Amino acid sequence: EPLHPAILRLIRRIVEGGHEAGIPVSMCGEMAGEPMYTYVLLGLGLDELSMNAASIPRVKRIVRKSVAYEAKEFSGSLLAHGTAEEIGKILRRKLEELFPEDRF
Repeated sequence: EPLHPAILRLIRRIVEGGHEAGIPVSMCGEMAGEPMYTYVLLGLGLDELSMNAASIPRVKRIVRKSVAYEAKEFSGSLLAHGTAEEIGKILRRKLEELFPEDRF
């Protein structure tokens, strides 16, 4: 479950460790190409996302319309929640507020 708090904390630790060592951190695969997770991954500090070509337009639109420090604050607040279900509900509400033209 990509939104499980332990997974999100692990991603944050990996990003922090990479950045402390001066290494850019990238993610490829399903999570990187899923628009619902883009805002969270941006907030966790990932430098690059690699995905299939079909996902690029929506992910790109979300990244361009996002404010990095707001995404960081929001993503950090998600880590206080205990379940992936809880995080998913909060994330969907936020995305619907920020990106009303998209469906999540």
